[in-house]
Amino acid sequence: MEELIQSFLKHRPKVVAAYGYGSGVFKQAGYSENEKSQIDLILIVKNLKKWHQENSIKNPNDYSITGRLFIKAAPKKLLTGKTGLTYLSNITYLNQEFKYGVVEEHFFLEALKNWSSFYLPGRFQKPILEIKSTDEIREQIDENRYMGLFIAALLSKPDSTIRDLFFTLCSLSYIGDTRMKFAENPQKVQNIVEGSFEEFLKLYQSDLKDILEYKKKMDQKSNWSLFKKQLPQNLQKEITTSDKTEMQKQIVNFFQRKNHHESLDQTIRSLETNGIVKGTKYALAKIQKRLK
Repeated sequence: MEELIQSFLKHRPKVVAAYGYGSGVFKQAGYSENEKSQIDLILIVKNLKKWHQENSIKNPNDYSITGRLFIKAAPKKLLTGKTGLTYLSNITYLNQEFKYGVVEEHFFLEALKNWSSFYLPGRFQKPILEIKSTDEIREQIDENRYMGLFIAALLSKPDSTIRDLFFTLCSLSYIGDTRMKFAENPQKVQNIVEGSFEEFLKLYQSDLKDILEYKKKMDQKSNWSLFKKQLPQNLQKEITTSDKTEMQKQIVNFFQRKNHHESLDQTIRSLETNGIVKGTKYALAKIQKRLK
């Protein structure tokens, strides 16, 4: 798997970091052994527009006709949108389909640190395969994971198990996601956690003891002013209470708003970069999985 991804990347412009994720990289419940899933990648680059301009010359088939025009004409702000990512899908290489999202390094680091966008932080709280990275990126990914688990503990019931904690953690990035209404499998969160439970344990083994100790304090207190101060900057701004129940509601509302707006924005911009044909093909594949 890793060798195939590295070979795929050799044919594309230089990246700062690259990660694989999803059902094509990690086992998920609900998929048959013979089912060949698309390999999903996140590519982190220095300059988004420059990278795409070089890649559109080197690999024109990665783009639709409208996608090449969009990449060439669109200002960087329009390319990045709310999530920072431009996605290209249904790219065949060595009889394997790939989808990759490209994001600028500074946007990636800012999103994971302050949750200015939650599209990437949510993705990187789940199992990922590192292909290439840097110490700074790894450190920010670790901090983002810890904070995700911390918030999952804030939202979990007192009698929650570790599996329940991972389920809540994984759910954060799907609350309010518009795609869950028509394209994504409604059992997606359960499939991810059940299929990759051991991977979740490996990812969070160094944080679990600390978080579970915090959880005991959370369960005993109704005033959460101490916990409020530890939230990511953009979430903290939206919390106006220290009451346990009200704070939980405001946290959920934050994710609902973020995920709704960002998933809608990402869907629209994916059509711009992939075009109607590729975009429709990708959407239909999602819907077929949902109906299984």
